[in-house]
Amino acid sequence: MNIASLLPGGAHEDPDVVIANAFITLTESSLLQQVEQAPSLDLYHQLTLLGKTEIYDVNLSPAKNIACATCHVPYTGFRGASSVFNATTAAQPGGTAITNATPPEPNYRIGPRNPQSYAYAAFAPILHYNATQNSFYGGNFWDMRATGIRLGNPAAEQAEGPPVNPVEMGNIDTACVVWKASESQYASLITLIWGAQSFAIRWPSNVAAVCAKPGPPPTNDPLPVHLSTVDRGTSDTTYDHIAMSMASYESSPDVSGFSSKFDAYLAGNATLTPAELNGYTLFNGKARCNQCHLSGTAVGSTNSQAPADVGPLFTDFTANNIGLPKNLALPYYCENKPDQFGYTANPLGFAFVDLGVGGFLNGTGAAPNPNTLQWKQLAPLFNGMFQTPTARNVDKKPSPTFVKEYMHNGYLKSLKEVVHFYNTSQALPRCAQGSPGEKVTCWPAPEYPATLNTTQLGNLGLTSAEEDDVVAFLQTLTDGFVTSPATFARPAKKE
Repeated sequence: MNIASLLPGGAHEDPDVVIANAFITLTESSLLQQVEQAPSLDLYHQLTLLGKTEIYDVNLSPAKNIACATCHVPYTGFRGASSVFNATTAAQPGGTAITNATPPEPNYRIGPRNPQSYAYAAFAPILHYNATQNSFYGGNFWDMRATGIRLGNPAAEQAEGPPVNPVEMGNIDTACVVWKASESQYASLITLIWGAQSFAIRWPSNVAAVCAKPGPPPTNDPLPVHLSTVDRGTSDTTYDHIAMSMASYESSPDVSGFSSKFDAYLAGNATLTPAELNGYTLFNGKARCNQCHLSGTAVGSTNSQAPADVGPLFTDFTANNIGLPKNLALPYYCENKPDQFGYTANPLGFAFVDLGVGGFLNGTGAAPNPNTLQWKQLAPLFNGMFQTPTARNVDKKPSPTFVKEYMHNGYLKSLKEVVHFYNTSQALPRCAQGSPGEKVTCWPAPEYPATLNTTQLGNLGLTSAEEDDVVAFLQTLTDGFVTSPATFARPAKKE
């Protein structure tokens, strides 16, 4: 996949990418001006300003070409910015160019999953296992690996992942992120909030050269920024603080606004159309959406008909295997040979199977399982399962023709496809990808069928018109309908 040709300056540069890069540059410039006035702000607004400034900083990546916001722009619901990428693949290119790629290999490192929105993710509880219900609850990431157990905050632990993920921002060491932050125009804001000791680190003379290289680090040198034990401890703490600042911003009304038409409806300030109202009824009933995407009065509510006095989060923070097929268009399947840095993203090629939560629990995910003995034995039960995302902002996009990608691998490309999949994926015949009628009259087989949910979806009996009404309701969950949040209280974060 010639990703480079779609990037700015490429032969077929994607206007969405050009717009996103300009948006990120302008936003960061504005934020840096606000940083100058930060001492006059209260601590909450200092924290959210710092977190947002970090999220829009491309200089935190080795090639200075990608920020957190690159894959999470607000005008798409904090998802990918490119309609072309969304329509043709789903996963977003990382910051590391591959110079020795030959078609069909991608010429940028790219991962196997669609970037998850971080809107409302800060309300996720710390990951825990409920033995009575045989379910894991909480965490961040599709595979729940940002547990929140260490920092007490899943969103903060999530923020620590992409900067050092080789197929995303790609830093070789967390210390590189801290060093770059120490050189930034907002370094003074970090020390204002977190203390002068944040950057009391003796950096090695080669830190710039080390941090210009993408990760992962060599196996014989896992921490290539060579620091003393004390300085490494300081760097690790500051890295935590950088991530906690990002999480503060992600929990703010700027990201998690509760400002949709549905929120206004709950507050008595808007009226749903007949189609939207019928979609809401179906969502809570025949379509069974509310069994996982909770629309009730709070996290854990089962009474969706009661008047809501807090903003529903439209997720129960559990994991599920809905039977999604592989997305054979993912470039990740072709990243099966070493790039110029010697890194092979996917040695298995098309044999790779994304085990989701089970992979994390088994210790084969990108983060260690913190409860190995207790949780590893449960891994087979959760293979092929992925966290239930919020349904909020699923239709947020810059134009009606903009294509969004859905689910962990982006196989589904519209809300109509999503609802039709939930309605018919276990009722219609199987067919190969690319077959006539695919996604309409037939569906490819699940990537991992052993743990398929056969009780809550797949044969719902919705008519096409009812599917459309569910889509109409989902479109009411787009933030920005009102400029001020609804009058009810924001939901408390669950521990």
